[in-house]
Amino acid sequence: MLPVERSHPRPEESRHADQDRDQGQPQQRQILRLLFHRKMSERKGKISGSKIKSYRDCAGAFNLEQQVPEQPAGPAAEMGTRIHSALEKGDLSVLAPEERDIAEACLQEYGEIIEAVNLGNPSATIKEARFWYDDLYSGAIDLIHLYGEEHDTALMVDWKTGRVAQSQAAENLQLRAYGVLLKKNIPSIKRLFVAIVQPMASKFTIAEYDESDLAFAEAEVVEICQNAYNPDAPRTPSPDACKWCRAKSICPEARGVHTALAERKIDVPAMTNDQIGDFLEKADIVESLIEAVRAEAKARLIAGQEITGRTLQKGRTTRSVTAAAAWEKVSQTGNVRLSDFLETCKVSLPSLEKVVAKAFDLKAKEAKTILDEKLVDVIESKTSEPIMVRATSK
Repeated sequence: MLPVERSHPRPEESRHADQDRDQGQPQQRQILRLLFHRKMSERKGKISGSKIKSYRDCAGAFNLEQQVPEQPAGPAAEMGTRIHSALEKGDLSVLAPEERDIAEACLQEYGEIIEAVNLGNPSATIKEARFWYDDLYSGAIDLIHLYGEEHDTALMVDWKTGRVAQSQAAENLQLRAYGVLLKKNIPSIKRLFVAIVQPMASKFTIAEYDESDLAFAEAEVVEICQNAYNPDAPRTPSPDACKWCRAKSICPEARGVHTALAERKIDVPAMTNDQIGDFLEKADIVESLIEAVRAEAKARLIAGQEITGRTLQKGRTTRSVTAAAAWEKVSQTGNVRLSDFLETCKVSLPSLEKVVAKAFDLKAKEAKTILDEKLVDVIESKTSEPIMVRATSK
């Protein structure tokens, strides 16, 4: 069984833990309440649980973002939406091959999570439901399993389909905020497991909350929201806070970092390690702002507008063909030997692992182990130079 971490939310005394904890509430009333919240699919201009960490890092970001319209979803976000929809409906046939691979990887890890928590069969399942904490904030939760006649135990799963690793479940503020929402709307929950599945970035992780953990988490999340709604909330730009903030292009504080960095006289060899670290931290903020400006410029050019000094260039064209299709055509010439043709082919090990797993009805991890043993003498491994990245923050 895989390890399940204990959650460690900030140990503050909850001012709200005793509110709406009506343990005697009839189960029928709870179900009606869930159905009601499923229909409340709009955020109504309120804080989303997925942005809790951003507003903890920069409380003033929420109010400034209200001055900037929502940006159209990019290709990665659209792909994530399609994968989420397919997972909700249980029909992966509608997905493109790459998307289907990601969805299948999500389901593979989901199966491992079910095995790890070992809670038996759920008594109820809820998919893609939006829950509200009064009128303070809301969150759309991907998958919830409830266990027991009283629904006193729950498992919550969050799918992440991108390639950027998110913080582990025990440290993840979004999952913590979602856990608070779940307890608020289903007060009978006394034990909650939260899992984050991100197969393109890292292995899944699981955390467990008890009622005291959820009470501490509630105090923390409520405080973050209240601070964000404060019209005088300060703006504190940082790489983490600015990365997903849609208001960074109009943020005076972010522009101030940009100006200060541009005006700084720099003697790189003479800089101390601390000075280099501080400079890179500010450079990440500036790069985030520059990326937002470039994205806006590209969108305007695509829309037919003119940007001084910039134009659109045709995108790069790539060509590919499957080995089977290529050999079918090439072999008809009679001049190319199969051995020579195979020298031009590269095998995708993850794809081969899936073929073996399907052929022998194995789990992905078991198929990988078998192939590693069989191909140990022929697998070529290459490691690139180390990549410098920011140390992750909780």
